[in-house]
Amino acid sequence: MRRLVLLVIAALLLTGTPAVASPAALRVLSFNIHTGIGVDNRLDLTRVAQTIRATKADVVGLQEVDVHWSARSNWADQASSLASELGMHKFFAPIYDLDPLEPGKPRRQFGVMLLSRFPILSAENHKITRLSTQSGNPVPELMPGFPEIVLDVRGVRTHVYTTHLDYRGDPAVRRMQVADTLKVLGQDRGAPRILVGDFNAGPDAPELSPLWTELSDGWLAVHGRSGGLTYPVDPPEKRIDYITASSARFRSMDVLVSPVSDHLPVLGELVLPRPRSPWGSANQVLRRGTAAVPPLAPIAQGGPYPGAVVLGARNGVVFEHSAFGDALRHNENGELPPASRLPMRPDTIFDVASISKLFTSVVALQFAERGRVDLDAPVARYLPEFAVNGKETVTLRHVLTHTSGLPAGLAVGSYPTIPERLAAIYRVGLRATPGTRYEYSDLSLIIVGKVLERVSGRALPELVSEGITEPLRLRDTMFTPPSSLRGRIAPTQVTAARGLIWGVVHDSTSWYLGGTAGHAGVFSTAADLAVFAQMLLNGGRYGSARVLSEESVRAMTTNWNAAFAGADRGLGLDIYKHSFMGAMAAPSTVGHTGFTGTSLVIDPDTRSILILMTNRVHPTSSGPSVNPRRQAVADAVARSVPVRPLSGPTSWFAASPTSTLTAAVKGSSAVEFGLWVDTEPGDTFTLETSADGVSWQPLPFSLRDGDGAWSSSGTVSGFLGRSWARASTTLPATAVHLRWWQKNNAEMQGRGVYVDAIRIDGKPVDEAKLVASGFVPSAT
Repeated sequence: MRRLVLLVIAALLLTGTPAVASPAALRVLSFNIHTGIGVDNRLDLTRVAQTIRATKADVVGLQEVDVHWSARSNWADQASSLASELGMHKFFAPIYDLDPLEPGKPRRQFGVMLLSRFPILSAENHKITRLSTQSGNPVPELMPGFPEIVLDVRGVRTHVYTTHLDYRGDPAVRRMQVADTLKVLGQDRGAPRILVGDFNAGPDAPELSPLWTELSDGWLAVHGRSGGLTYPVDPPEKRIDYITASSARFRSMDVLVSPVSDHLPVLGELVLPRPRSPWGSANQVLRRGTAAVPPLAPIAQGGPYPGAVVLGARNGVVFEHSAFGDALRHNENGELPPASRLPMRPDTIFDVASISKLFTSVVALQFAERGRVDLDAPVARYLPEFAVNGKETVTLRHVLTHTSGLPAGLAVGSYPTIPERLAAIYRVGLRATPGTRYEYSDLSLIIVGKVLERVSGRALPELVSEGITEPLRLRDTMFTPPSSLRGRIAPTQVTAARGLIWGVVHDSTSWYLGGTAGHAGVFSTAADLAVFAQMLLNGGRYGSARVLSEESVRAMTTNWNAAFAGADRGLGLDIYKHSFMGAMAAPSTVGHTGFTGTSLVIDPDTRSILILMTNRVHPTSSGPSVNPRRQAVADAVARSVPVRPLSGPTSWFAASPTSTLTAAVKGSSAVEFGLWVDTEPGDTFTLETSADGVSWQPLPFSLRDGDGAWSSSGTVSGFLGRSWARASTTLPATAVHLRWWQKNNAEMQGRGVYVDAIRIDGKPVDEAKLVASGFVPSAT
């Protein structure tokens, strides 16, 4: 055994630099270093560093690290020594932080640490429940020692944690620690999360099972079987050291043989999710043509509006641009007779309401490119009067992502002048600490607009015209349209105070500010918005015009709000919202809606654009939501892109809100199948088994696609990349039934779930013997 150890270490130390990994690949190491004391009972931190260096790891999680702790480690600062010798960034998280034994000496600390070749953007030492080893009569209490660092891994914002769970035979404390861990992980749901460490329990331990609802166990994902023993070293008897992750694939997982600790290190290579978003992959100029998409206007009809304009485009081809219904149907006296109405036209101009925020955001990014503003600088640098009532630290990024803590709006009509109304907005207090909560706020984009005006000394309409509408030749996009265009403009609401609002901004706050605020006030057509959307798809250019850099487009379309579940936002843009994007929604899909009934959706996966312009507030704003029509039209666009079967002429598609596909099986059989999942988060696909056909239990399974492998506790939800993954598992010995179960909400949002190529013990199943309820054969 000793000879084997030395040979393996020598091989590691002599290994040359590996080939450059793919852009999103990450090498991760988990290692309980036992304060550098090896199996020979010798303290040698240098050989620990050599072992770590030989792995070429990008990120390292270490447990049992001493910092001036005791004589066993020569009172050394092991954290700083290792980081210095390896040339890596560090974050040390003490579990215990005690006074020195002698006055004037450093504090005594023992804990865990994270090392990274990437700069650490932020770090936090979280608390979890522990039984202190430094107390004679310990009780469970929250204690530190659960570190988190945030890294930018080649453009992917990634959260990494390391932990050392309780070692006692009684699992009660570990059970509490797992619950605490999930609370911390839940704060970062939606972002890639990597948890490594010494869990002090095997993968089948009941107290660890809640972890597998959030994380994939790297060893099982790659190897699909038991093994990977890590403790003790000679010989190892159990697997208690882990690399786990969410939103990542595992390419490889290995346990390395090493004599430098009483634990073996675990090395994994992960592939982080990169947006499958071809922003900037082509400079397409819109043109008329056809595509295999059903007519959209009939789907949009029947909504809570007098009329609408719908425009759909894919790969630069406008396959539909049509209008129906009335632009003007009511005035102050009620519904007009048919002869007095104005029909909706493809070139009808709409008050786009909050879609105006996208124009303000683009100008803000233009200013950032030129160094005129810093998105991470306080707003007060540019608007000093804003620095009151706790707003000194609010940044431009906060307001662009609606995480500033500002309220949603403010009633400014009681102030007699525009300067007094603006002063009231600047004085408003925060509802939350900046960066800690999402609240959609009109005030936020009003502030952005005023920053741009203050920095430039020019009015926002001039900035939008010079920066966007002129280079893109958007002739029908403007603030405060002239009265000569009134015949082409769709009126909005009939109000007691303002009569029929027609040709002037509908939003009352923007109206009180003169109609040129950063959050509302732009008027445009479907055709102009399509050019604006295509500019973003093209990475900031359209034809010969360059409006934004590709880097700025990526910044606009990056989800900066991953910490806030369901609040995905770029800089100004809304992201991944099934509520109005329907089945077009994916983690890379962006867009926005307007209160007047307008919406814009851009799906870069399929290079599709959908614009639905309605006058839903005509004549009243109290009508039903337009979202069901938005979803229905988006569903038609999304589902026109075929899902080709993995094998054979058809696959199984879950076509009902609740769908099951059931097979009779023999216990202990090996099962394989293809799985394609793109659902609304919360809709669930579950693989289940039953010994009696009545009681069903989820069956864990492993998945693999072109990016790598990962594992599931038995249930999958959300977005799997719009590509087939191959799933595999082994049935329990008692199983006699196996079923694929998909449960959706009533709206059937998302592209859905497909199952194909089912094999049991290596043989294709007889599909005629499958019992389908809700699952139907699909050729696309």
